[in-house]
Amino acid sequence: MIHMNTTDTKTAAILLAPGFEEIEALTPFDLLRRAGIDTTLVSVENKTGCTGTMGLEVTGLTPMKDYDFTKADALIIPGGPGYEVLEQNQEVTDLIQSFGRDKTLGAICAGSSIPGKLGLYKDRDYTVVPDLNGDFGGTFEKVHAVISGNIVTGISVGGAFEFALDLIRVLKSPEAADDIARATCWTL
Repeated sequence: MIHMNTTDTKTAAILLAPGFEEIEALTPFDLLRRAGIDTTLVSVENKTGCTGTMGLEVTGLTPMKDYDFTKADALIIPGGPGYEVLEQNQEVTDLIQSFGRDKTLGAICAGSSIPGKLGLYKDRDYTVVPDLNGDFGGTFEKVHAVISGNIVTGISVGGAFEFALDLIRVLKSPEAADDIARATCWTL
């Protein structure tokens, strides 16, 4: 059972596996942190480092075994070839199902296909990289990002900024997302 964070500060965990898409992981990390959301990069391989699909080595990760998901308000799944590692990890798919039911779940690009395969898009709007869209029981939208209740999806690298802003809209407020959009010159 996952419990909600009872503090005023929202928290988010971004799951990383080798081959994660750097922009889809680090743009949300950066923008959520700017919005005051305590965001942690978590290694599903229980290491302190991970290499992305473009070769960027990210260090200072929290091993999954050391992260308390019961205190997190959001779980974020980036894309890139690393999505296959996430998809094959039962603990990860259990977390995705739990957050998809009870908390905030964010998934982008190939990472968005995992909740779809788990049935979480039934009767919902969603987006996913078009090549991996399947019969997920909902309505696919070819847009940068979609909010459908507690689930936020992003299409791919090009939607990473809007995806992150939508996560802020859900976790904090539309005003907080607008503030970050202005502060980063997304909105001129």
